[in-house]
Amino acid sequence: MTDPEKETTERHQHAPRMSAEHAEPGVGQIGLITHEDGLVRDLLIAECAAALAALGYRLGGVVQSNPHREGRRRCDMYVKDLLGGDEVKISLDRGNEARGCRLDQDAFARIDAWIERAVLEHVDLVVINKFGKEEAQGRGLRSVIAEALIAEIPLIIGVSEHNLDDFLAFAGESAIRMKPDVEAITAWCRNAIERRAHGRCEPGLPSVEREA
Repeated sequence: MTDPEKETTERHQHAPRMSAEHAEPGVGQIGLITHEDGLVRDLLIAECAAALAALGYRLGGVVQSNPHREGRRRCDMYVKDLLGGDEVKISLDRGNEARGCRLDQDAFARIDAWIERAVLEHVDLVVINKFGKEEAQGRGLRSVIAEALIAEIPLIIGVSEHNLDDFLAFAGESAIRMKPDVEAITAWCRNAIERRAHGRCEPGLPSVEREA
């Protein structure tokens, strides 16, 4: 038998850079969600996913919740599979005085598999809660993000300002920065899904954040 975690690592080390050839000019295949507060960003993405699911769209990918436990300095972190409904804790309980990374790397093999399944099943939209340090360095979920783009499935993805340049170098012109607003992001997602299904785009949706 092969080691799935080893295969995941090898695929991620060779994840391709995506470019504008995978996106309609001026529209984009990726809705990029940025916010200086990661907790707010996670909540915004989760609310958008819930709104789209309530409208009947079939979603894949993951959203993150960050419940606080009394007596703890930092929140616990859980990630939920939007397609299958499973949930996994991704934060290790290392105590209040622990420093450094507290992510459970074993959990990410499951998350990778969840997203890959969503791509293979051609969901309407893939949701990625975060393009972080691991993805910026060519690891993490970078490979399955690329697979979703190659499959021409629309995505929404959270990115911090710190990792924004690395993400744009990876995604190129396929990424469109969104207003941090549930209705605007949901409108963009619906437009992207319908565009993929029918080969058209409804103009004038107030979802894209324009530079001043």
